[in-house]
Amino acid sequence: MTEHERIRELLALAAGDALAADEIRRVEQHTAACAECAQEMEVWRSLAQKLRRLPTPQPRPETVERARAIAEARLRQAAEDRGYLRMMIFLVVFAWVLMLASWPVYRVLAGGMLEWYGPSFIRNWMGFAVWTSLGWLIAGIAAAVLAAQQRRERRLA
Repeated sequence: MTEHERIRELLALAAGDALAADEIRRVEQHTAACAECAQEMEVWRSLAQKLRRLPTPQPRPETVERARAIAEARLRQAAEDRGYLRMMIFLVVFAWVLMLASWPVYRVLAGGMLEWYGPSFIRNWMGFAVWTSLGWLIAGIAAAVLAAQQRRERRLA
């Protein structure tokens, strides 16, 4: 593509003041030397001037109010979603902390601190796995309840 063809593609944008300053200078330099592009540029400028004289349509106040209400509702919903996300992250972290913190407590309750790797280790480990699974199950139920509450609130809104 030649420089002449590139400039021709920019003529309409230059007439509408939609180019950067360096591109406008390129177009002006080219149109000063090229009569064909200068003539086309005048046509585009005339068209742009006539378009600027047309009245700008204004939306009805009801339309503006409805759009504003929808935007506010979406912003509120986004804030609520972030709150639910924080709650879910808290539940996951809480479940992990519960699991890690409960191992020593479980060991004390299952036979004391002296039997860390005794013959009952597998039995104790399985008991701890059940204990941990129970914690995760409770966190999962809480997450499901929160998700159901969120869906219900969205339907009501």
